[in-house]
Amino acid sequence: MVLAILINSIILMAIIMGIGYYLRIKKILNDEGEMTLTFILVNITTPAMVINAMNIDFSFEQLKTGVVLLAVAIAFDILLIFLSNLASFKTKDTEKVKMVKYSIALMNGGFMGFPLAYQIYGSQGMFYATMFHIPNIIFMWTYGVSLLLGKSKIKNRYKFMLLNPGMIGVYIGLILYFSQIRLPLFAYDLLDLLTNATTFLSMIIIGSKIATIGVKASFIDKEAYIATFFRLIISPLLMILILKFFEFDIMIEQVYVIYASLPVAVLMPILAQKYGGDIIFGSKIVVTTHLLSLITIPIFVWLHTVI
Repeated sequence: MVLAILINSIILMAIIMGIGYYLRIKKILNDEGEMTLTFILVNITTPAMVINAMNIDFSFEQLKTGVVLLAVAIAFDILLIFLSNLASFKTKDTEKVKMVKYSIALMNGGFMGFPLAYQIYGSQGMFYATMFHIPNIIFMWTYGVSLLLGKSKIKNRYKFMLLNPGMIGVYIGLILYFSQIRLPLFAYDLLDLLTNATTFLSMIIIGSKIATIGVKASFIDKEAYIATFFRLIISPLLMILILKFFEFDIMIEQVYVIYASLPVAVLMPILAQKYGGDIIFGSKIVVTTHLLSLITIPIFVWLHTVI
């Protein structure tokens, strides 16, 4: 049943990606329009989705599970960083090394993971998705930015890490979760509307990115397959192995397998442009991993159910 819902969600996402691709090819959507949609997604709808996910009844049992899941997510991210160093060992180009390492360690949890978790499991699944995503956000603004910067310096690095829109959404969500403050009806409805908009906006942006970068150019770059293999194959296999040491609820395990199977963060080329790195190569990895993940995510969720 869950696999059927997941496949249905993947198909819907692929269709909306296709719409984004079409809008970009026809020049209906340009760079400025894509930047506007990205701003809305990063600063408004994704934080609203996180808040909505944590605006649920407090439970000590759920809280204990959440703490354990945070620890698992942190350990998993550290393992991915270690693997990224191994995977990039033979890559000679320093700027490409940055992209390979970033791609393996950091996934598209906000743009693709949250929408998938919400569509399949609702608010409860989103709570556990948030437990996975929090460490990834922190690593993105610490390890990820440091990786792209190299020896360069940046002002307010810790401000970016702790006060980015995603983390602010987490803080507000935690306040609501622990205080159990009841929001007025219009606030509930607004959060639902913004949450539902996240999937559409994120897939439009990804489709536009694919059109800009080009599918053919991405798939013929053999070096991009190193990062793709570790991001889409090794990462979910590692998570399935880790989960064998725990006895979590099946829904929690499926959320974590989905997250481990996600493509690289779509913001990677944007951050590479701002902080350093091979933007073109990074963009090719974004295209390759997003298109192939539409096939690999259901495969690994199925694999988890049969192993």
